[in-house]
Amino acid sequence: MKIIIVGAGAVGSIVAERLSRANHDVILIEAEDSVVAEAQEHLDALVLQGNGATIPVLKQAEVEKADILIAVTNVDEINILACLTAHRLGVPTKVARVRNEEYYVGEKACFDEIDHLINPDREAVKALHELLIKQAATDIYEFAEGRVQVIGARVGAGAMVVGKSLGEIGREIGSRWALVASITRGGKTIIPCGEDVLQEDDQVFLVGRRGKIEESLKYLALPTAPVESVMIAGANPIGVSLTRMLSERGIAVKLLEPDSSLAHKASMKLDNALVLLGDPTDLEFLQSEGLEDVDGFVAVSEDDDMNLMASLLARTHGARKTIALIRRPNYVPLLSTIGVDAAVSPRLSTADAIMRYFRRGNMLSLTSLKENEAEIIELEATEKSKVVGVPISELEFVDNALLGAIIKPYQVVIPRGGDVIEAGDKVLVFALPKAVSAVQKLF
Repeated sequence: MKIIIVGAGAVGSIVAERLSRANHDVILIEAEDSVVAEAQEHLDALVLQGNGATIPVLKQAEVEKADILIAVTNVDEINILACLTAHRLGVPTKVARVRNEEYYVGEKACFDEIDHLINPDREAVKALHELLIKQAATDIYEFAEGRVQVIGARVGAGAMVVGKSLGEIGREIGSRWALVASITRGGKTIIPCGEDVLQEDDQVFLVGRRGKIEESLKYLALPTAPVESVMIAGANPIGVSLTRMLSERGIAVKLLEPDSSLAHKASMKLDNALVLLGDPTDLEFLQSEGLEDVDGFVAVSEDDDMNLMASLLARTHGARKTIALIRRPNYVPLLSTIGVDAAVSPRLSTADAIMRYFRRGNMLSLTSLKENEAEIIELEATEKSKVVGVPISELEFVDNALLGAIIKPYQVVIPRGGDVIEAGDKVLVFALPKAVSAVQKLF
């Protein structure tokens, strides 16, 4: 598949790197000299310099041969114009990153010519909300329109699974236990088997049906009460949207903002939340507002350093769970090592959303896990696939890979020995990078 990406910043580079690994033909267009040089040095893709919204530059990229154009610059209007120009030039599928809510009508885009508009703020709010509600979770990914979830979590001190093999845990808990698809310990990731033993502070990724997987989280950490109160630092669009979403669930929210103008605007928009003017990195202020009693603390300001500092203060002074919004993707894996429970990057969330629109042959998507070397491959089985019609127990599967879920039209199956993959089924496979190619060949 030939793909043109307009914008070689953080999102464009992440998407280009993933698509190149999936063997797509990728061309990047970028206007800024320094960003062009960076992309040329680090990415396995052709990088052109110029304005990706103009016809001459798009023709230089052989737009007439493109299957998809993705516009992910930092300017909404350039992204929209690039997609409209690509539509005029006959590109079948156009995807744009657009942050301004005024370009949407409800959940839909204002432009019929653009196939998919992705709002990074909406993606971030959805991720933050899920992480707050699922208290033990550090990461959440969704597949098959949300029917299947992959949830990352750390094994807590005193958890019943500590010191037990996956086989033992499965026999004790039975169907209430989800499939452990990967384990990261000491910076090393393994695709586990039944003999592998869980240890305290392991980072594990579970795969299971939405709604069912929450049961498994209870065994990885000590039980926690439902979320009843949350503090949010930052009255920007993300903070306001998250506050509104949580308030609608009956959760008591205090929204903190040091800028009086933003605080006033937020208070006019929110009926069921308390908006407070104050510095979220001022410990005395946080404690005076009941920091030690909150179930969750979320820092979503435009300043990564402020979000990090506020989250660390909250974590060390009583907040049950802390989440920081971090715009620099390379910072995200570091936060758990310094004490922040979870991190969300709008850029990574946007890249994940964009990757849902791609396929190559039988590969529907490829998702890289944070803090983890493993990747999730979504594939479709056909009549010619070597895995079709053979019981799982008899399959000679790939080393360093694990079959995580079989998604049938009528149900989601967490595979066991007697299950069979049929033509038309979609499957999730967890694999280390060195095993991805071999997994593809099976399908």
